[in-house]
Amino acid sequence: MDDPGQWYPNDYGPVWYEALDSFATYRKEFSVGKDGWLTASLSARDWDKDGVIESPPSLVNKLVGKSYVAEMNVPDHTGGVIFRNTRALPSEYRIEYKLKTIDFGGKRNGTIEYNGRVNGYSTDRCKTQHPWGEGSDSAGWSGNASVPYCEWQSVTNGTYGYNGFHFMTIVDFADPAPRNNHFWHYRRKVLMDAFSQHPDRVAEKGGGLVCNSNTNEYYDYADSTFNPVNMWISGLPNWSPNPGGLTGNSQWFITSCSGGVAEKGLSSAAELQPELMPNEFYKFAIERNASGYTLEASGNFARVGNKTLRFHRPFIVDDNPIWHYNVEPSEYDGRYNNDLVQQDNNGESTWPDQWPAGSSYPDYFVIGDLYTNVYEGKASLTDIRLYGLTSDAPPTTVPTSSPAVPPTTPTATESPVTSTGFPTETPHSPTETTQPSSTVVPTDADEPLVSGDERKHYHAGVAAALIAMVLARFL
Repeated sequence: MDDPGQWYPNDYGPVWYEALDSFATYRKEFSVGKDGWLTASLSARDWDKDGVIESPPSLVNKLVGKSYVAEMNVPDHTGGVIFRNTRALPSEYRIEYKLKTIDFGGKRNGTIEYNGRVNGYSTDRCKTQHPWGEGSDSAGWSGNASVPYCEWQSVTNGTYGYNGFHFMTIVDFADPAPRNNHFWHYRRKVLMDAFSQHPDRVAEKGGGLVCNSNTNEYYDYADSTFNPVNMWISGLPNWSPNPGGLTGNSQWFITSCSGGVAEKGLSSAAELQPELMPNEFYKFAIERNASGYTLEASGNFARVGNKTLRFHRPFIVDDNPIWHYNVEPSEYDGRYNNDLVQQDNNGESTWPDQWPAGSSYPDYFVIGDLYTNVYEGKASLTDIRLYGLTSDAPPTTVPTSSPAVPPTTPTATESPVTSTGFPTETPHSPTETTQPSSTVVPTDADEPLVSGDERKHYHAGVAAALIAMVLARFL
């Protein structure tokens, strides 16, 4: 289900290619940090294919409060901006960062309508999933790929009205870059995200639940501020979906209310309070060790106050695996292998051996707006840090009913450096120059704090000193 993938013409027919060809996509990537260990990746749509991007995304250095941050700005829901690791992560690691501000939907001061936008989206025109809809047999539209752009499924309201942001996800392939949302639904292992649903969707689908981690009781998403923190894993997919539909991994959510056990059914672990930012920030982290993944979120959450939520999920529980968890062939024996089969209205395809013995899926993290047909807004972050865990560190294996897992101690003994005092750069629009710019100003925070091999030190990568993007054409 990649952007030009065969899944879509099999469903919609050859007319779908006309929808795909109605615009151009531009992309830009550049490295950040010591030895380029981080990569920034941006994507934008040229609506009329005239070589000018109407609403270019940007990633710039900006002063927020007393420190510099990297600000991701996606003014059009068809754009995307992410950070990722350049090379595969080690088999055991901790990746973390600080989120300083976020404005990708949700309520502010009790309403989703603020600053001339609705749920984070501008209101200047229609915004839909075109050309990557939910399937020809899904609700919210006719299912005919030949209809005009505005008659595809709306992302601003209705059944598929939602905004969001990936706080952090681990994916199963190298060099991730922004793509359509359905592509990602088959590529993620574990993740933490915001899924800010419009009231129309909540009224129709219920919206799910939110956990009060002080009382360990759920309340309805409809009674929330629409700023959820979802902490979850991807399980096995639907190997043979119905015609007119899509495949995707099963989704298992973890909260204190579930006792730290991953369960099906949308449930959020907490709610952010964006109004407190940047005076207060949130920290997100994911760890992998020999037994499984740990998801961690810290900060001042709505209804419960300052808290660290930390959940460990073994690779396999009750024969339910984390999708493509094995980063080495030796970690997996092939027991969950199967073929992905599509028997659809306009074609059939089989993708064999989706998880065979001998396979491996090294980890890559992604932070930001991954989707190029939904999500719009701004966010700023700093202090992206990669810790290599010691090979002799005790595994963080605990009963899956317990949400509390002691943190794994990084090897580094010095105090981490902070991202302050970096120079600013003046952003440039993609239409203002013909040469891509990927200049990175070195900072003290780019230096490793502990010598040794890759498993025994960390990089503190910050996204300050980034020069704004000129997007290179994707051919």
